[in-house]
Amino acid sequence: MRLIATVGVATLACALIAATHVAASGSPATQVWRDTTHHTSRFITVARGVKLHTLDFGGAGPPLVFLAGLGNTAHAFDDFAPAFTDRFHVVAITRRGFGESDHPASGYDTARLVADIKAVLDTLGFDRVSFVGHSIAGEEMTRFAAMYPARVDRVVYLDAAYDRVRGVRLMDEDSVRAPRTETIVAPRAADTASEAAYVAYVRRSRGVAIPEADIRMRFRHDGWREEATHAYQAVAVETPPYARVQAPALAIYAVDDASDELYALLRDEFRRGVAKGQVLEIHGAHHWIFISHRARVLAAARAFLLGATRP
Repeated sequence: MRLIATVGVATLACALIAATHVAASGSPATQVWRDTTHHTSRFITVARGVKLHTLDFGGAGPPLVFLAGLGNTAHAFDDFAPAFTDRFHVVAITRRGFGESDHPASGYDTARLVADIKAVLDTLGFDRVSFVGHSIAGEEMTRFAAMYPARVDRVVYLDAAYDRVRGVRLMDEDSVRAPRTETIVAPRAADTASEAAYVAYVRRSRGVAIPEADIRMRFRHDGWREEATHAYQAVAVETPPYARVQAPALAIYAVDDASDELYALLRDEFRRGVAKGQVLEIHGAHHWIFISHRARVLAAARAFLLGATRP
């Protein structure tokens, strides 16, 4: 399922939701596996009773903050974020309701999620940052850049810059054909018998090597029927305030030529709306574009973040 997801009571035009996982505490895979990525874990209080899990990948230079897609964790960037530490101080955040972050009953509207990000940045002493965000993180990055322009240097959208509200409206009105959806075979009992088995299932069924720690953390904390959880259902979307984004922004899109009518309209909306916006379209890319086309995305994102005018 690439574009359509159910969040709350609304059907949203959003990107592919990565795998969800069932706990298997005490299994041999849980006891043996170690996360060998070089990063430091930290929990930061963002509201009463709510702590967010962050990963500090290290590095020297201006802060660069990674935000994961819906259902994913900071570990989604374990294989990508370290490629920026030579020029940036790199941190990734897991939003509330997922993975190792706290799972409160409320606070899943965009305004609250943006407030959470601001609280993390304040705690870390980051006055001005650049963002890289995947999928539904586009909602948070756009709102943050609109609300706090002085705190945002640059923004990179990884298949994330979509007006999901408009996308649903256009489909409901039959103005455009609904995009092709991806069919993912449900896991068998054997696929959920251990963390290791589920890692293999997720990678096999999604067709990309999603970082193992991301799969395992959600396996432990969120359950493999994650789409039915409160947090997953409660995360909201809004019409993106593109016109208020003052920072330079690069939207890197995965383009499916066989199912592109709606996406093309939404890409054009970003082009028209963001004054300093740039677009890079990669045809045939997976929604996890920074995995399927890592070298190209990495080169474009680095050049843009370091000040190049075009990707």
